[in-house]
Amino acid sequence: MTSPLLIGLKKQDISAIEEVIDKYTRLVSAVICNVACGNLTGQDVEEAVQDTFLSLWEHSDAVEEDKLKAYLCQIAKNKARDALRKLSRNKTVSIEDMVTDEGIYVSDDIEQKTLSLAIDEALNEIGDPDREIVIRRYYYYQTSSVIGNILGLNSQTVRTKLARAKAKLQKLLTERGITL
Repeated sequence: MTSPLLIGLKKQDISAIEEVIDKYTRLVSAVICNVACGNLTGQDVEEAVQDTFLSLWEHSDAVEEDKLKAYLCQIAKNKARDALRKLSRNKTVSIEDMVTDEGIYVSDDIEQKTLSLAIDEALNEIGDPDREIVIRRYYYYQTSSVIGNILGLNSQTVRTKLARAKAKLQKLLTERGITL
């Protein structure tokens, strides 16, 4: 039996989307903030939240019964990643910021940002669920059994996928000239 809220969304009922916004704004904001790891401004987070609900509105017909919350969280993750990519593309560093008193032009901070961008691009390339497994294991320090429960996988399958994903990441980073 389809919930009245989902029926309202699919019929493009304004009161339904307003109810969803009231009910899930805090959750969507939390998901975006967790994915962004503090790299987005409050305005960027707010924009990603709005984009999440707009995307739900535009694609409400794709929401399956009892999957609204999961669907919203996935949209929120994608919007946060989009905002981070947009931020990294628009970020420029002036030469004055790179020059030290000794005349050295490469800073550790710039190297770290370059490495972070390369890792993010490589993670995007390996795709889901491998990407999500790596993030959950190494960014959120979740165990393979916790990850398995969340993703509906056996913990051994998670460990196998993690090992394969690490090998893919290492290959992709090596191709980019980065060795870890």
